[in-house]
Amino acid sequence: MTNAPVLDWQSLLGAMEAGRLTAGFLLSRGLTVLVAYGVFSLAQRYLVKHHLLRRIAIQINLLVLSLLLLLCLEPLFDALHTGVHRGVEAAAWFLGIMVAVSVLDVLLFDTLARWRNRPQASLVVRDIGRLLISAVALVMIVRGFFPGVNLNVLAVSSLVVGYIVGNATQDTLGNLFAGLALNAERPFHIGDWVQVAGHAGRIVDTTWRATRLKTKGEDYVVIPNAAIARESIINYSRPTGKHGCYLSVGVSYETPPGKAKEVILAILAETPEVAREPAPSVYLKGYADFSINFTIKFFIDDFERLDKIESRVMERLWYGFKRAGISIPFPIRDVRLRDAATEELRIRDGDRESVRHLLAGVDLFRTLSPPEFERLAEGVRSLVFADGESLCRQGEPGETFYVIRTGRVAVSVAGADGAGLTVAHLGPSAFFGEMSLLTGEPRSATVTAETDVAVLEVAKPVLSGILKDNAALAEKLGAILEQRVNERQAKVAAAGDKGIGAIPRIALVARIRKFFGL
Repeated sequence: MTNAPVLDWQSLLGAMEAGRLTAGFLLSRGLTVLVAYGVFSLAQRYLVKHHLLRRIAIQINLLVLSLLLLLCLEPLFDALHTGVHRGVEAAAWFLGIMVAVSVLDVLLFDTLARWRNRPQASLVVRDIGRLLISAVALVMIVRGFFPGVNLNVLAVSSLVVGYIVGNATQDTLGNLFAGLALNAERPFHIGDWVQVAGHAGRIVDTTWRATRLKTKGEDYVVIPNAAIARESIINYSRPTGKHGCYLSVGVSYETPPGKAKEVILAILAETPEVAREPAPSVYLKGYADFSINFTIKFFIDDFERLDKIESRVMERLWYGFKRAGISIPFPIRDVRLRDAATEELRIRDGDRESVRHLLAGVDLFRTLSPPEFERLAEGVRSLVFADGESLCRQGEPGETFYVIRTGRVAVSVAGADGAGLTVAHLGPSAFFGEMSLLTGEPRSATVTAETDVAVLEVAKPVLSGILKDNAALAEKLGAILEQRVNERQAKVAAAGDKGIGAIPRIALVARIRKFFGL
C-alpha cells in the first residue's frame, strides 16, 4: 500500500525564496479567482431562471471554482504537491461529467419526451442511471489520476457501511425496492389518473421513497411506494383514455320502459361530452317501491371532468323528462292542510293568464278571433330546456312554433363554408318556428339555449282545427308570414349570407293550404 501524499512545505518555501511564488503573485492570483467567481455568481442569478440550469446550479458552481483554481493557482499546487494538482483536476473532470449527464438527462427524458408526446420516465429510473454513470466515472477518474490507490479497500469499506446503513433504514429500502418494482412493471405513467390506497388523482412523479398524486381538489397526496406495492391499482388512463360512467335514475310506473329508454338515449346523444363510441346504453335494473329503476352506461374521454360531465347529464335528464312528461318519483308523503282543488285551480288560472299574455304578443295570432285564440291557448304545451341544449336544428323537419317564456337563446345558420353563423339572440316574449308550423318546411336555423329556457310550444294539431273551421285565416297568416320571412332575410343578408331568398305571398298561402289539407 502506498503512503498518503504529504504536502511538501519545504518545496513551497524554496519556491517562494527563489522568487517563483511571491506574496504579490499569490495575492493577485487569489484576487483574480475571487473576482472571477463573484462575476460568475452574479451572472448565475439570471441563468438559474432556466429550469435546467437551476437543477445543476451546485455542480456548475463547483466546476467553475475548480477550473478557476487550476487556471490561476496551478504554480501553487505544483509547489505544494503533485497530488493536490491531480486532486483538483480530478474533481473538475468529475464535476464536468456530472453536469454533462444532467444535461443529457433533461434533454432525453424531458425535452425529447415532450416533443415526441411520450410520457416522462420515472425519477427513480433516471436517478439510478445517473448514479451508475457517476460511479463508473468516479472509478475511472480515480484509476487514471491516482493509480496507486487500492480500490479493494474502498469496496470492502463500502460493504460494511452499506450493511450498517441497511439495517438502520429498512423501511426506506423497502420503499426503494418497491419503487424499482413499480418502474419495472409500469402499472402507470406520469400523468395517468389512478386510484390507489383509497386516493384518486393524477400521477405527478415517483421518487425513491414515494409516489405523489395530485387530486381533483388540487391537493398533493404522497403515498410510500411499499404501500402502493401492497394495494390494488385502478388506472383510469390505460389502456385507453375512455372511461365508463354509470348513473342510476328512476321513473314513475306510469311511464312505459321503452319510452324512458328512448328519451334517455336521445339526451345522451345530445350531450357533447358523452363519447359516441362505445355507444351509450340503458338497462332496466328493477322495480322498486316507488319507481322503475334504470342504469345508464356511457363513456367519456376526459376522466378529470368526470364529476362535471355526470352532473351535466343528470341536469339534462331532468329537463328531458320534464319535456316528455316523465316524472321522477320520490318516497315522500306530502301532508298539508289546504284546499287542494282551490290551490290547483288558482295556479292553473295564473298559468293560463301568463300563456294568453305571451300569445297575444305574437303578431302571427293577432288575426285570430277571441274563441279561436282561446282554443289556441288551451292547446299549447310548456317545455323547459337546459343551457346548451338545442331547441331545433337547421335542416330537421318540424311542425311546431315556440314562444320564449324565460331565458335566452341563440339563433344560428350554416354559412357558405359550413360554419355556424349567429344571426340573433332572443329573449323572453320572442318567438320562432312559424315557417315550420305553417308550411312544414325544414328548420331554417338552429336555436340553442344560452341559459335555462322555458318556452310555449304550439304544434300543428292545435292550429289545424282552427284553420279548418276558418279557411280564410290562411290568407292572413300568409301575409304575416311573408313579412316575417322578408325581415329575417334582410338580417341574414346583412350578416353576409344569401339565406333562402324572398317567397311570394301567394306561394306561402298555397303551402299553408297544402300542409293543413285545406
